[in-house]
Amino acid sequence: VLGVQAEEEDDDDDDDDDIYATLPAKSLIQQILQSLDTILQKEIEATAAPLSPLEQSILETADTASPMMQAIQRQFDAEERLANFQVFRNSLLDIASDARDRAFCVGMMAAELANLPSSTRVKMLETVNGTHRLRIVMRKLSSILAMDSARRVAKSLSLQGGGDGDVKDIKTDLKSLKEAEESKKDLKVGKPSLPQWAGQIQRGVRVEYFWNEVEGWCLGTVCEDPVKVLDEVIISVKFDDDGSIHKLPLRGEDKARWRPPMGDTGAFD
Repeated sequence: VLGVQAEEEDDDDDDDDDIYATLPAKSLIQQILQSLDTILQKEIEATAAPLSPLEQSILETADTASPMMQAIQRQFDAEERLANFQVFRNSLLDIASDARDRAFCVGMMAAELANLPSSTRVKMLETVNGTHRLRIVMRKLSSILAMDSARRVAKSLSLQGGGDGDVKDIKTDLKSLKEAEESKKDLKVGKPSLPQWAGQIQRGVRVEYFWNEVEGWCLGTVCEDPVKVLDEVIISVKFDDDGSIHKLPLRGEDKARWRPPMGDTGAFD
């Protein structure tokens, strides 16, 4: 989601006119540690969605290469990286009592834990200026956080609008981000009912299912006629990426996780 999806673009790594150009090493270290903590915490949130009893039963018999098992592994990896970061931060003065060593350790550890792209790591190794190295890291971490905020706002506005609008049209300046956060408070509270289009889903229909923030939208085919159980519909989907079959619940509260394949007319057919 965040660190593992850091873009390869590095145009912002050499921007000497930004807010980090005049910050001393001590301030840069503080901001890097704070940004890294935020990134790792967000990765935990993105991969730690609770499993329903149905998903738990699927997990017990799932192949290790299935999307669900891969998502579980990513959750474990995110938790491990956060734990390593917390140990590193608490032991920083013991690990590197010298200011120059401390700057080097923070920069390199941040690059590893945030999984920064290789182009950024090369720049870090090429410079002999420890403060400049910290600026390279901080600019990339700031870029990661900005992209994550943009994705969250785009997703929020798309769900509120009931569609899959073009995220290029979403404004990501500070004012627009605050307005988007405030708009969430206006959403109606209550238990949603099943959408009308749920009756259109049948065997052979192509669908997309939003697995999580890491896997994103997964394309597949309904391989059995759906079964309605109380207030939810159980849908068996065979996913294109690995051929795995999963029985997934369609409930009113998570109907936004289902949609027709992108490029279709907007109906399940």
